[in-house]
Amino acid sequence: MGGQIRQRNQLLFVFDVGGVFIELNAENRRLALEAGGRWSASATPHADLLDANMQFRLGRISEDDYLDRVQHIYGLTIEQVLAAETALLSGVLEEMTSYVRQLRVAHRVVCLSNTQAIHWRHIIEELLGPEFFDACYLSHEMGMEKPAEDIYLAVQERENVSARQIIFVDDTLDNIHTSRRLGWNSIHHTSAAETISHIEELLRQPTAALQL
Repeated sequence: MGGQIRQRNQLLFVFDVGGVFIELNAENRRLALEAGGRWSASATPHADLLDANMQFRLGRISEDDYLDRVQHIYGLTIEQVLAAETALLSGVLEEMTSYVRQLRVAHRVVCLSNTQAIHWRHIIEELLGPEFFDACYLSHEMGMEKPAEDIYLAVQERENVSARQIIFVDDTLDNIHTSRRLGWNSIHHTSAAETISHIEELLRQPTAALQL
């Protein structure tokens, strides 16, 4: 992570990852986790499981601690938990990834993601590759997450940009509401075609005119 000095007319693109570049399949994960026989998605969420997920997502417990805690809840081996976690990440959404690779030729592109170490390792090593983003701002490394304002402000400060210079893309409305409150140009991602169209429209405007 880290910022760089930027000219006033330069744009920073900030993208969410899951649901934008990575296809998520909650059903695959559910089936894998239920295989241990101790957990069902239809049951009341286990308080210890919710806590472990949050603590791991915010980087407050290690991967080993997380795996040790949840394997007993799920009734699975550690290897089965790892397989279930990566089963959520079912593939790359090619239209958006291809477009952003072209976008990076002329613009700085970073990600802002609520994630955890197991998911992120799989995304970088198996799906997008380590050079896909110019910088990565991740909840489990920063100890904060969307939609709280502090993580947005930290990205803006580290990248040394004004709110007007940022174009933010996310598929979760709560996250978009925060970014708009902070004055970021924000696109609610519902499809690759619509998002790309919105970005191209913004790129045709002078930076001084930007703000959605």
